[in-house]
Amino acid sequence: MLLLRNKRRLAGRVWRAVVAAAIAMLLSVQAAAQSSPFSWQLPFEQALVTYEISGMESGNELLYIKDFGSTTARHRETTTTILGVTRHLSSLEITTPEWIYSFDLQEKIGSKSVNPRKLMIEEYEKLGAADRQKVSENARSMGNVLMDGLAVSMAQNVKEILGYSCDRMTAMGSTVYTIHGTGLALMSETDLMGISLKSVATAIETGEIDNSYFEFPADIAVHHDLEADRVAQLMAQRAIEALKDPDSMTSKTQGFMGMPSGGGPEIPEEDQVEMEEAMKTIRGLLGN
Repeated sequence: MLLLRNKRRLAGRVWRAVVAAAIAMLLSVQAAAQSSPFSWQLPFEQALVTYEISGMESGNELLYIKDFGSTTARHRETTTTILGVTRHLSSLEITTPEWIYSFDLQEKIGSKSVNPRKLMIEEYEKLGAADRQKVSENARSMGNVLMDGLAVSMAQNVKEILGYSCDRMTAMGSTVYTIHGTGLALMSETDLMGISLKSVATAIETGEIDNSYFEFPADIAVHHDLEADRVAQLMAQRAIEALKDPDSMTSKTQGFMGMPSGGGPEIPEEDQVEMEEAMKTIRGLLGN
């Protein structure tokens, strides 16, 4: 029973990572000016970003960055109290250009799934020149077609945080500020259905980052989540289709990220609850 519960908890984090990564790309492409809408880079090659977390969870998060943001390690230590019961949460998420690795350091379980950004780039590169131009233009001007049913607004260069100009996005009682033209959030606030959560970057230290922060926990085995890979592939395909032809996708879309109801690979019943929880979290804006 404990193993099943651990797997379900991990599945939820994987789903959230898959969807959040796709939306983070959407945030960046609307402001980006690169030839490819998915090729954004951070304004620093290596850095450590320190976050303070408050609200439903309280604690801190350390985000180690390499290669202008293509490789990151997110170390999170928080506590949460529900119905008088306090739990300590400890997690590590390592993102590379190819994979997202998620580790629950308390329960000693780990998983990997394909990086959705990689799949989006692959789908984009399959297009001809004319369709690439359509995708780039629509991503910047009509990006919220991918966020079905949400009242979304975005404004560029509206706030300076720690010396960096940030774009603002609001949706479903949440606000997130990202470094302009990228998917890196420096501040996020959520107040949804009585649940509040705030994450604020308190420091950015640029400079060389030791590789030890990107090492996998030696005592945790990594399980390859093939189902998360399949869903990420479907989402990438649907997202590119929606950006290529928003009108046709809008007419047939009933789900999230352009996924029509009943289309694509079937998600196992035991994972559907986790998927729904992840979607609710993302509708709270990037799970923050």
